Amino acid sequence: MTTTPDRELTLADIAQQISDLQADMEQRFEQSRQELKTEVQRWDERFFQFQRDNLTTARTIIITAGSVVILSPVLQALAPAIQTVVSRLAGGDMAQ
Repeated sequence: MTTTPDRELTLADIAQQISDLQADMEQRFEQSRQELKTEVQRWDERFFQFQRDNLTTARTIIITAGSVVILSPVLQALAPAIQTVVSRLAGGDMAQ
């Protein structure tokens, strides 16, 4: 509500200005809440994606380490047999 310079503000004018300010503040507060909620959701998604990536990396490391530990003795035991097979397929004797 606008006032002209030749008249004094009345109590009704002041009440209307306060009401307008209150409505504006409530609107701004609701907008800020929505922006904050959206930002929190984005950060939550980033966090959970980071956790999923870390889980995938951890699984890969564990599977690789387990494979090395389990297969090392097997390959070590089979190395002479593999060498013999390759030597026969190559058609010659490999230096031992």
